[in-house]
Amino acid sequence: MQKHKRYLQAVLITFIPCYLFWLLLTMSLDAKELLMGLVVCLLAAAFSANFFSQNGARAFRFLSPLRIVRMLVFFCGVFMWELWKTNCSMVKYVLLGKPFHQAIVKVEVKGIEGDYGLAMLADCITLTPGTITMDVAQEDGRTYFYVHWMDMESGDPEQAGELIKGRLEKWIGRICA
Repeated sequence: MQKHKRYLQAVLITFIPCYLFWLLLTMSLDAKELLMGLVVCLLAAAFSANFFSQNGARAFRFLSPLRIVRMLVFFCGVFMWELWKTNCSMVKYVLLGKPFHQAIVKVEVKGIEGDYGLAMLADCITLTPGTITMDVAQEDGRTYFYVHWMDMESGDPEQAGELIKGRLEKWIGRICA
């Protein structure tokens, strides 16, 4: 019974943002649109609930007001600032034709546990210009990202990791804790 309850919670927590996104995309309050969205989003939630919410008992924790505020501050402030900085640094390569010093860097991830946080950090690193997260590896109980860095500024792995991750890791750790 407990497993069934967790699954229903996972379906609900997956359905709500999916249906809100449907409403945002259709921008219609027509009964047919609302019903079709309900059916499609409910089916999508039923099939993907375990994937998006691996632990249904804690599924609703992502809807806590504190987490939502942290995500807004992160995405609208911290991430946008990091994105701006890296975009500006890429301008010198495009306009000045400065040569690249490409490398694949092994970056240790600290303070983030769980697939959601790791995926969020990997995506944020990849979204910033000049870096692509290529792989995630578990070695000796630690998590590492292999990141292709377009302009390697430091040969020291610890310093390189800090340059690549910036403040992203700390904020994502707070959001997903």
